[in-house]
Amino acid sequence: MIEIIPVGGFSEIGRNCVIVKYEDESVILDLGLNMEEYIRLTEDEDVPQRIPLKTLIRENAVPDLDSVKEEMKTVKALCISHAHLDHVGAVPFFTSKINFPVHGTKFTIEVLKRLLDDKRKNLKNLHAHPSNCKFKVGKKLEIEFIHVTHSTPHTVIIVVHTPEGAVVYANDFKLDNAPLLGERPNYAAMEKLKNVKALILDSLYALDPRKTPSEAIAREMLRDVLLGTTSENKNIIVSTFSSHIARIKSVVELAESLGRKPVFVGRSLCKYLDAAKEAGIINFEGKAEFVRYGGKVESYFKKHKNTKNKLFLATGHQGEPKAVLSRLANQKIFPFQHEDLVIFSCKIIPNEDNFKNREVLEKKLKNMKVRIFTDVHVSGHACREDHREFIKKIKPEHVIPTHGNVEMLEAQKELAKEMGYEDKKIHILKNFNRIFV
Repeated sequence: MIEIIPVGGFSEIGRNCVIVKYEDESVILDLGLNMEEYIRLTEDEDVPQRIPLKTLIRENAVPDLDSVKEEMKTVKALCISHAHLDHVGAVPFFTSKINFPVHGTKFTIEVLKRLLDDKRKNLKNLHAHPSNCKFKVGKKLEIEFIHVTHSTPHTVIIVVHTPEGAVVYANDFKLDNAPLLGERPNYAAMEKLKNVKALILDSLYALDPRKTPSEAIAREMLRDVLLGTTSENKNIIVSTFSSHIARIKSVVELAESLGRKPVFVGRSLCKYLDAAKEAGIINFEGKAEFVRYGGKVESYFKKHKNTKNKLFLATGHQGEPKAVLSRLANQKIFPFQHEDLVIFSCKIIPNEDNFKNREVLEKKLKNMKVRIFTDVHVSGHACREDHREFIKKIKPEHVIPTHGNVEMLEAQKELAKEMGYEDKKIHILKNFNRIFV
């Protein structure tokens, strides 16, 4: 039988990690951060890589691999589904324990390389693969990457093939039939899967009874704001997720329509764009300016007084106090004026700190008489009706909801029951609740 061992991200949001084991071989799928806990631990730490791993584990900031020491002896590979930090961000903290290959798509591996550099860590056994491929990781285990759309490039569904059947890991995805970067989801590969013993399924929007809109809709929302709003002789700042390369591409194209030069401000933003360039996805060199380091922000604006012929993309959409957008508002670095435009092309990630931080930031911007546009965004996560279509395509024997709070997981369970699954075939697990399928 196939054993599924949840390590992180089950009955919680973040620090995604699961082990799939068959006989004496196993594979780790994802190794991510709990962003809320990690930020709490590192917000006042200039050198966060010095925080002991035991502290990160104790505070639930990273998956607890120390609790699966026996399974770690059987691990043949770590496979990463995509480049978001709650799926890949914990890898640099476990380099001393990773004595096996690490597999991902090219963009994911390029982002991982930069995360390792940031922490001054090294992993030599990194393997970049196409978004649709199969490769062996042991005598009995074969991995399949199936391309799917999400809010960052080169996201894949991971399929673990064993002699007794397959486990499908679909943790963060959407079914976008009009993507702005890359291809539509590989529905043909999904439908070809046979004998799927279990589906581990993203449940973040299982309560939302609709189909997630395409990224093309987000582009039109941005177009409506940027081209349909008076902005002549006004400053424009857009803030979105640094890893959302398709969204950034839309902003750059709209900046060009306005006759403005894009300026990328913020280290994480430039880091992801460098990874996208290296992965051959898109290259903004020559089309935009890059202010890569926090220490350069103030000097840039001292040097460049004419800012109204540019469009600034800045980090800090959640209102993080140390991010660029808050610094621009707090430190009087940026020449904000009456009716300048600040566009949040994102949603607030729901936790108390983010809501408070955004409230503080927006209040400061309003006090400067800045026009604020919020929620110019569509999600990168599937909603309930996408889940229904996905389950129909995969036809799993067991459904394992993940990546959600209790209400989200229960909503996913109710959908599966509605589709004819018995209670004994639906498993809401907590970390380290092992099951066999």
